[in-house]
Amino acid sequence: MGPGTLLIELAEKMGLLAAAALVAVLFPPLRNRLLGVGRRADKAAGMLLGMALAIWGAMLGIEIDGEHINVRAIGVIIAAVLGGRKAGALAGLVGGLFSAARADDQTAPFVVIASVIDGLLAGIVAKRAPHLFQGWRTFVTSIGIQTIHLVVVGVALIAIGHAARYIPAWPAHLIKLVVNASGVTLFVVVARLVVAREEAAVALVEARATADAAALEALRRKLEPHFLFNALNALRATIRKDPVRARELVSDLADLYRYLLSHPDEATVRDEVAHACAYLAIERARLGDERLVVSQSIDADAAGIAVPALLLQPLVENAVKHGIGAREGAGEVELRARLEAGLLVLEVEDAADGPALTDTASSSDAGAGIALATLRERLTKRFGARASLELVPTSRGMIARVSLPAELGATTARGAAHPTRELPSAPQSTKDAA
Repeated sequence: MGPGTLLIELAEKMGLLAAAALVAVLFPPLRNRLLGVGRRADKAAGMLLGMALAIWGAMLGIEIDGEHINVRAIGVIIAAVLGGRKAGALAGLVGGLFSAARADDQTAPFVVIASVIDGLLAGIVAKRAPHLFQGWRTFVTSIGIQTIHLVVVGVALIAIGHAARYIPAWPAHLIKLVVNASGVTLFVVVARLVVAREEAAVALVEARATADAAALEALRRKLEPHFLFNALNALRATIRKDPVRARELVSDLADLYRYLLSHPDEATVRDEVAHACAYLAIERARLGDERLVVSQSIDADAAGIAVPALLLQPLVENAVKHGIGAREGAGEVELRARLEAGLLVLEVEDAADGPALTDTASSSDAGAGIALATLRERLTKRFGARASLELVPTSRGMIARVSLPAELGATTARGAAHPTRELPSAPQSTKDAA
């Protein structure tokens, strides 16, 4: 068999082994164990894969001038790269034994020794100089490792006077060496691409989570200076007129900031409504009882569903600032939650009478746009196109409606971040609910 024919034959066999190895790393359960994606790499799994490939490579051998030329080294080196020198040595031992079965008694021990050398050396290099198994360096490294075993075995056979077939078959061994190195390089390059892709996906998820956390933290801090100042002024004015109500406002303010600072990233609809009621109770004390009435209609099957935290906060804030607070007359804010066609629908409706206070409305339009844009971005990152936020004008104000996939938040939150208010079975004003 000529060198060209041998090269084609071995390349075909290398393709079979490389394809099998690549299928293993592209199959998610095996990929995660072999490459350590999302978990620690399983060295035993790498050894077993390499061992199977080494056995198969030994069985695909070709007889050239009495020498058994095969591609078992692909599996041996892969085992070493994935599992270390012990895995490589064991895969080399097993693959060598299968290959030695086709050799004569004097050559068989050296066949096993050659395979074990490949596994040991590849494992040592992979641990101490992992960069040598990256990109094109993998090919050169694999060539070098196999060259060492060819020299060791050749010298040993010459020493015992049994090199009559081995020396003339050097061209075939060199072709085998190149083919094996190509197979290992193909596997390593594709495996590293898979790992890079998975790591990039994980990094993207982590970046989005960080951005969500930052947006949530910014929303929490947004309430601190301005709202606290107004709340304390309202509290000061209430203390002299109605001490009992002043104590209730202190409790509302404590609940509000406890929720802001200590609750998890998700909360139940019940907790979100309670938080909104605490906020509205303080705003009601500031604006006056005649200016703001609050009611709520929360379906029992919707109250325990988990939603992103502080979902209602920007909606009720806008309802007060740009609905009730922007008009001179009396107004009402109603909170609603229901399940509708597999969706959780949350609504905040504001309705007010009287002429508009143009200076108040114009001064806060930009803030409203930013708050709603931030909320839309949070919903898009979390739910994609399955969630929506829409504003529906009415004759006396606006309805802010959020729709979420109910099945994605169908677990009850781990616990309330603050004492929750009883949700009434029918709409009720803040006087009774708060």
